[in-house]
Amino acid sequence: MARLICLLLLLGSASAQNLLALAPQGAVAGFYLNDLRGSQSLRGLATDWKQSGIEALLNRELRQQVGSNAALLGIAAGGLAAALYSDGFFVIARPSAEAMKVLRRDAKGLRSQSSWLVGGDRDVEIGFSRELVFFASPKYARLFLQNRRGLQAPVRGDIVLWAAPPQELIGSLGLPPRTNGAARTIRRFSYAIQLTPGGYSEEIRLDLNPTVDPALASLLLPKERPYNAADLPQGYAVSTGVFDLSRFAAYLSGLLREFDVRLNLDLRAFGARFATVTVPGPPPASDGRREAILGHSLIYSELRDPATAEANLLALLQSLAAFASPEGQGGFRVLGKEGDFKAVEVGLMGVLYYKLESSRLVIATSKSALAASKNPPWRNDPGFQRFRARIPAHAVGYTFSNQGALLQQQLGSLRDMLPQTIGNQRGGLERGLAQSLTRFLELAGRRFGPGLSYAVVEGNSLVSRGFYEVRW
Repeated sequence: MARLICLLLLLGSASAQNLLALAPQGAVAGFYLNDLRGSQSLRGLATDWKQSGIEALLNRELRQQVGSNAALLGIAAGGLAAALYSDGFFVIARPSAEAMKVLRRDAKGLRSQSSWLVGGDRDVEIGFSRELVFFASPKYARLFLQNRRGLQAPVRGDIVLWAAPPQELIGSLGLPPRTNGAARTIRRFSYAIQLTPGGYSEEIRLDLNPTVDPALASLLLPKERPYNAADLPQGYAVSTGVFDLSRFAAYLSGLLREFDVRLNLDLRAFGARFATVTVPGPPPASDGRREAILGHSLIYSELRDPATAEANLLALLQSLAAFASPEGQGGFRVLGKEGDFKAVEVGLMGVLYYKLESSRLVIATSKSALAASKNPPWRNDPGFQRFRARIPAHAVGYTFSNQGALLQQQLGSLRDMLPQTIGNQRGGLERGLAQSLTRFLELAGRRFGPGLSYAVVEGNSLVSRGFYEVRW
């Protein structure tokens, strides 16, 4: 769903990479949408957006509520780039002709400066050229008008987002030594999507500085290999990865001690490898009291000591049951066995099923997930076999999913959730919006096919790369 929203942001965006180069350097975070006005890739989604009725509904409502200012929806019609600095910001866009007309009409006291018409106040300055408009804090407006520009993104794509923790701000917080080191370990996060003729690819990077906090860096940059997803039962999606719960618990306890917090979290019985399988199943009931509150998933966790792990699991579930159950309305109960799984009721969260293997814990979050534990393995799935060849041998995790099927399942939950969120007393706009959004997701979901992402460690960076099929 999040990826679909990112693709929607691309509709009508343009020339943002060139716009980004106009921003002053030194940003701690940035964002841009690239030039896709002539892209064939998004025409299908744009058609779905219009056919769903949501575009017409929003335009009509905005015109009724704010009149001609509805044209401001086109402020980024020709692309947008934004930069955030430790002491200010800079945003530049190429608006539609209608949006530019409204912006210029509302701007007061403009003066000519470096071929721009500039106005504003002591907090925000605004500037116009023939096609562009910028909004900036005064310092960065001044740098821009002095041609002190040239910001570049650390990654490339049609949509890019990146951020780096501001070191000066971290230093000014007066954090305890270990917490300060943990905050400084993350050097930068970046995310990029690139459209391709048959779908899109994405890259997520987490760049670290391991010398500051080697313990945290080693948790985030694992060396072990994950479970083989080919051996797990089929469903909508499968994920497998590495994260050492035992070391994480010890690390977290150490951090919290700096704040005089004692955390009794002993996960030494658990290993580092984990996996999840998302399977089909009915949406949760509208009253939130039946199964599937936690969805339909199989969860696999590596064990070092099965007996201790079971005791830890039951203690955790008892705590969750007490938290999730109002007084006098149930609690934790052991219900017996379902095949080779044990069933436990966890208050209003419903029934969970678990079993212990020689080196692995398996949890089913619903009856549908329990039944899916006997599904044929992923190695028999043609789509998985086709994408599996892209996974490098040194991957520390990967995910394969049928995006269209997942969207359809999420759509089923959305149909039930939106009326509750909107309420029965709200007006026609909310109901119409819910219906149009549901219709759009139905249309768009049919375009999405299978996809794969994998994670690798490259030097001091954890890098995730994904490839997804879309029938544009």
